[in-house]
Amino acid sequence: MLKKIIAIKSILGIIIVILFLASCTSEISESNTTSDINIAIKNSSKIINDSLIINKITPNKKPSVRIGTAPIRLATQEKLDLMHEKLMNQMETGFIKKNVVAYAKEAELYMSIYGDSLAAEHLFNAADLYRGIGDFTKALDTWYIVYKSYDRDGHPKAPHAMFQCGFTYDSILNNKYLAKTLYKMFLKRYPDHALAKDATLLLANMDKSPEDLIKEFQKKNKQ
Repeated sequence: MLKKIIAIKSILGIIIVILFLASCTSEISESNTTSDINIAIKNSSKIINDSLIINKITPNKKPSVRIGTAPIRLATQEKLDLMHEKLMNQMETGFIKKNVVAYAKEAELYMSIYGDSLAAEHLFNAADLYRGIGDFTKALDTWYIVYKSYDRDGHPKAPHAMFQCGFTYDSILNNKYLAKTLYKMFLKRYPDHALAKDATLLLANMDKSPEDLIKEFQKKNKQ
């Protein structure tokens, strides 16, 4: 059942990407059949993951800029960067849960002491990694902390954190009510954000079945 739910949500996102690509193409072959569409959807699964999650959301692998002058503070920043770098090197083989938890706790401790912009970066990274190991509750809790703590300061990770909460409820937990609520909150709070278009499209297509989306694609393709 879970696989079916995730598959439906993946199709939703993939169709959005396909529609966008279709609108940018001046000539589309009329020989596209339902079979061709299904093949395109299957082959496009990586597009939605890369464009909506990895390229826009995955934390930067480069070391953070240092903040402060106290040796212990700088040493902690260096430690967090090294822990994160180690985890990023595990992406191909799979994250080790204990390392993710250790990094998240270190990030939480750093925030509780300093509360600077680097804390937001590392906490966001921790939430992303929690999602990577399937601990969606901790991921949501951590993203929420980032949003609530840094929205007033205008930190760029705050809107991303809110969007990620909505996307997780939408694509993984299948809680449409909370997903819609968060997407609407995002659009109201950040109408000009780079992710506003994604939120708008996901919100508009949330209640549509895969069959409806394919019909829309076919209709768009004929125009």
